Amino acid sequence: MDDKNPRKVNVEQNIIRIDPVTVTAIVTALILLPLLITGFVSQ
Repeated sequence: MDDKNPRKVNVEQNIIRIDPVTVTAIVTALILLPLLITGFVSQ
């Protein structure tokens, strides 16, 4: 059991905890930014 605990700690440190709000904000930004850019370019 001593061998498994440090491995779990290392894995938890490598994983970045991201809030669902942050994920939705990034996704909406990635969707809306190309639309915004094409809107400016088309004019």
